[in-house]
Amino acid sequence: MSGPSHPDKPRIIVTLAGALGGFAVALFNYLTPLTGVTGTFGAALVVLACLLIAIAAILVQLSHAPAWRAVLRFLIALGGILTAVAGYFLHEWWLIVAMAIVLVGLVYDISATRSKPAGATA
Repeated sequence: MSGPSHPDKPRIIVTLAGALGGFAVALFNYLTPLTGVTGTFGAALVVLACLLIAIAAILVQLSHAPAWRAVLRFLIALGGILTAVAGYFLHEWWLIVAMAIVLVGLVYDISATRSKPAGATA
């Protein structure tokens, strides 16, 4: 099988890259003095959220159960949107960009794994 939905192909790499980029940005802002959010609870929560999105992206790639994959995708979308909102409130504009990359990667993953209709030809 060589189609885009082959389980060995890393479909979720864009989502993982966005989550890890968001993690790096959030951690930098949490640890660096004079960023405005240094050591705050909200910034620590964003660091944790980005890490959880990355873990969920890996689990989506490893999962073979469609229902479990759907739940993880929903949680990634929810986490990406809410983390972008938190980035807005924390004035972390690069974090918003990273969460946009997460959502673009999620859309790609969903579209790459969609099954073709019964009458479709490839």
